[in-house]
Amino acid sequence: MTQSPMTSPTVLPGSADRILEELVLQRRKEVESLQRRQAEQLKDLEARGQSQLRALKEQMGEANIQMFEKIEHAAVKEAERASHQIKEIKARLAATRLPTEAPRENPILDYGRVLPRTAWSLTPYYATLHGSDGNVYWQGYNPGNFTLFDTASGAGSGIFGTGAASFTVYLDWWFAFQPNDSRFFNYTVYVPYHGFYIVYADDGFFSSKEAAIRMDLCTQGYQYNWKAQSCTNVLAIDSQNINVNDRFDGWRTIYYSDLLGGTDTAYLLVSASFYVYARGGGSFAELNFADGSANYIGVPVVYVS
Repeated sequence: MTQSPMTSPTVLPGSADRILEELVLQRRKEVESLQRRQAEQLKDLEARGQSQLRALKEQMGEANIQMFEKIEHAAVKEAERASHQIKEIKARLAATRLPTEAPRENPILDYGRVLPRTAWSLTPYYATLHGSDGNVYWQGYNPGNFTLFDTASGAGSGIFGTGAASFTVYLDWWFAFQPNDSRFFNYTVYVPYHGFYIVYADDGFFSSKEAAIRMDLCTQGYQYNWKAQSCTNVLAIDSQNINVNDRFDGWRTIYYSDLLGGTDTAYLLVSASFYVYARGGGSFAELNFADGSANYIGVPVVYVS
């Protein structure tokens, strides 16, 4: 008979995990700080860019100013045209149904991986969905699937970094267990993604347009104190001339290890981030795991050995 290397913590119905509550509060403050810094950087860039634009116009002759105004007006028209095109793309991707062989269940079962006999599987103990607008969209014990999306639309010419929009959504899962001995523990984290992305930017003469998306997975352990953090990128697209859109399906994996003491509850934070950026009229970036019946972020699985 093989002994499990850990047991799950017991939380009675209606009771709370005080340590977890404190960790969740710390993490919430961290996310608020990250999002506030992102917004402040964008605001500062816009202010400096507008100042440079005003200085540029002051140095231009009347004919050049009129040309510049035409370029800005064209950016508005481009945004309208791009909006119609993006709506069509979004409707098509949202309506796409996955093939029956698409991986949706346990990745170990899907691919026949062999785990050590002492490996133990964990499902999320708690979760928080941090919206890009500074609000918490969902938070609680025993989470299921999540639907979320993140969108950015640019404006104006984009010159000097003006007319940019940028947002990040964070989805945190917390795992907890009680190790039976003191040693290094290894984690294999699987997160199922089912959604799509759209990245569009049409940079032209005397304009500066750009669109970007990025998704990362990070893990960090806690027992008595925070352990080191580990992150991996699962998708990154960035260009000034781009029209890319596609589905994003399947399990993404990250590996982690930390040193734990026996019997005391240990925690593992797994965080997925969803970043979008668009600059200049018509530029657009979206990560969508919500629209349509086939799009969501599934329940992750952690194997510990």
